[in-house]
Amino acid sequence: MKFRWIRELFSFSGKERTGILTLLFIIFFLIVLWKLIPILIPKETVDFSEWEAQVNTYLANSKTYSSVDESLHPVVFNPNKADSATLVAVGLPPQLIANWLKYLRKGGRFRDREGVKKIYGMTSNLYRQLDSFLVFPPAKEDLKNLSVARSFVKGGEKQNSVQVKPQEDFVRKKRPAERLELNKADSVMLVEVPGIGPVLASRIIKYRNLLGGYYDVSQLREVYGLREENFAAVAPHFTVDPSALKSFNINFATVQQLGRHPYVGFRTARRIFSLRDKMGKFSAPEDMATVVSGDSLKRLIPYVKFNQ
Repeated sequence: MKFRWIRELFSFSGKERTGILTLLFIIFFLIVLWKLIPILIPKETVDFSEWEAQVNTYLANSKTYSSVDESLHPVVFNPNKADSATLVAVGLPPQLIANWLKYLRKGGRFRDREGVKKIYGMTSNLYRQLDSFLVFPPAKEDLKNLSVARSFVKGGEKQNSVQVKPQEDFVRKKRPAERLELNKADSVMLVEVPGIGPVLASRIIKYRNLLGGYYDVSQLREVYGLREENFAAVAPHFTVDPSALKSFNINFATVQQLGRHPYVGFRTARRIFSLRDKMGKFSAPEDMATVVSGDSLKRLIPYVKFNQ
């Protein structure tokens, strides 16, 4: 009698036993069906062997670039009189040397250390090593301006009718003789355009690097800080060579590479990567239409290539 409640718990009527057996049969049937479905309906598989072979070939032929050694061997020198031999001996990177010499050849002149700091390609580490080795002796133009200013001093009082403007003011207002190719212009060339200062020039070059180059002057509207009225003023000074664009293969690009592009972003990059993983490699822009909006896809197409 002690365990009577247990027997009552497991005692079933005829209908209850029939229901339990039916339920067990249905469960058994579903398990067997789940096991048989992959056999009866074979899963469609995509052959990725060719794509994988192309990826391996691409990776094998890709170039790897070692990071630039920024350890210098500086000597005391005048940045306005520096030549290629001096800059090479200091240990500056070749691209920075080219920008430095190009600025001097165009008649540019460093008036202080901040000017050297603004050379395109000058990093904070390089500048820190060079800072104490730069000398700026008085230039002839400065001495001439000083003598002219003194000639207007009479009896200890200045003639306010004449003001001597620094040479730098005239340089900033100088207009370029011909239109600049937007994908080749460096920061020194950009600041010569009326309406573009050092900060905006830096942003134009940074955005150009993110894009892979400009294919139309109108893309300058997308540069942060360049208002519409500024664009209308600077656009006539530029031309674009679309052949200078740096394209990338959409079938080999990683999520990180796609996500950094301004016309993609990481959310769309993950969608592209997922679709490519399911469908295989893309062969035309239409293959991406389901994950990239029409306007973004139209802007992105000039940077994308589909063949190896």
